[in-house]
Amino acid sequence: MTRKSLSQLLQALPEHRRLSDGDPWIDRVVSDSRQVRPGDLFVALRGVDSDGHAFVARALAAGAAAVVVERADAVPPGAVAVLVPDGRDAAALLAHEMAGHPTAALTVLGVTGTNGKTTTTYLTRSILEADGRRTGVIGTISYQVGSRTIPAPTTTPGPVQLADCFADMAASGLTAAVMEVSSHALDQRRTLGVEFRAAAFTNLTPEHLDYHHDMVTYRQAKGRLFAQLSPDAAAVLNRDDEASAHFAAATRARVVWYSMKGDADIAAADVRADLDGTQFDLVLRSGRLPVRLQLIGRHNVYNAMASAGLALSLGIEPQTVVQGLEALAAVPGRLEPVRCGQPFAVLVDYAHTDDALENSLSSVGPLKQGRLIVVFGCGGDRDRTKRPRMAAVAEKWADTVIVTNDNPRTENPERIADEVFAGFTSPEAATRELDRAAAIRRAIEAARPGDVVVIAGKGHEDYQIVGAERRHFDDREQARRVLTSLGHRAQAGDHA
Repeated sequence: MTRKSLSQLLQALPEHRRLSDGDPWIDRVVSDSRQVRPGDLFVALRGVDSDGHAFVARALAAGAAAVVVERADAVPPGAVAVLVPDGRDAAALLAHEMAGHPTAALTVLGVTGTNGKTTTTYLTRSILEADGRRTGVIGTISYQVGSRTIPAPTTTPGPVQLADCFADMAASGLTAAVMEVSSHALDQRRTLGVEFRAAAFTNLTPEHLDYHHDMVTYRQAKGRLFAQLSPDAAAVLNRDDEASAHFAAATRARVVWYSMKGDADIAAADVRADLDGTQFDLVLRSGRLPVRLQLIGRHNVYNAMASAGLALSLGIEPQTVVQGLEALAAVPGRLEPVRCGQPFAVLVDYAHTDDALENSLSSVGPLKQGRLIVVFGCGGDRDRTKRPRMAAVAEKWADTVIVTNDNPRTENPERIADEVFAGFTSPEAATRELDRAAAIRRAIEAARPGDVVVIAGKGHEDYQIVGAERRHFDDREQARRVLTSLGHRAQAGDHA
């Protein structure tokens, strides 16, 4: 990355005040004092749990050439410092200026919504690659930058890491990027400076209310993505979700509507599903095309329409859209089959909200030939209101329910389970087994031919957080281990 002078970088900030003289050369923009090296520009951010202004002295001691702050009193005498009204806005704008505005060289597509973001980004990347565009992905599972895959600590990186990811993509010869955009990221303005060509909205249901407090604030955070779009961009909106009307009113971009219920630019008809995938007709203004998704579930038709809308807004041909949709074999941890030749289905799913669980179980339930067995839990230190609602959904669809641990974090697992059980109308019919490995074993050992076992909540995650400890735990590995111990073995043609 090319060095720039502080005065060059500050051209990116519409509002700032120099607190001292000096125009040092800057090597990097950094917002974590622990990562500061000589020549860095440290931006102090106010966080939920800590305030970067408390670490200004540490950053300077580590060699920071200058600091950007919201409070002048945080700067010791003699330091080169800049005062800004909002450190988060400054961090994002400075990071993109330092990186040379990499998103100007990429076709960047954003996806936001409560559920479906990951699957929509994977489907969109599959379409873009079918169109010959090398594409990076930023999202819940990982950040995929060229040949490198970086584990994702958060759905959307912080502004500095985000700019660096895009710069790495451009340097690696990628021409496009698809990213999940979380409500936290939008509320914290992490995407400021990103030039989106188009953005899609999946749906809005209760989630993260421990952070946003109410649905109006949550919706407003999502809406920032569409307010950020330029007039020559496209907003791909779900006509079947009432929040879309608010986003359409807030955006300057051209709106592309998709729907399964009414008139829209993109629609779906004749939906048919089984445990091998989902078929439907993609209905466009220009005609109708048959699609065979390898993904299970009617809800994935919505994700496919959102992906199609993003691709079509770029001028990609409809046949290429279908080719890309059909090429995606699976999305890690999204109704992902675990196949070891057993005569029943085992599916691992990330559903960790009541709406996501409803989508998954309502899609799978009608496909069973026997019983539906569900294993799920609720995360600790997160929205407690969804716990009884998830119980109600599980009880509605499943023949057998086993409640277990998810990521309890610092909460008492028994208390979490108690709050889950409060949502059952017949709690005596559900089983409490807080050892997640034992719960998975119990579900699989109970399965008979034609049954469907859904292990919900963690999906692609390969860890479990108990207290402050992050332990290795993968639902897919656990399920495969149980199936193998029962004598099942994968046959030719079995994948997962």
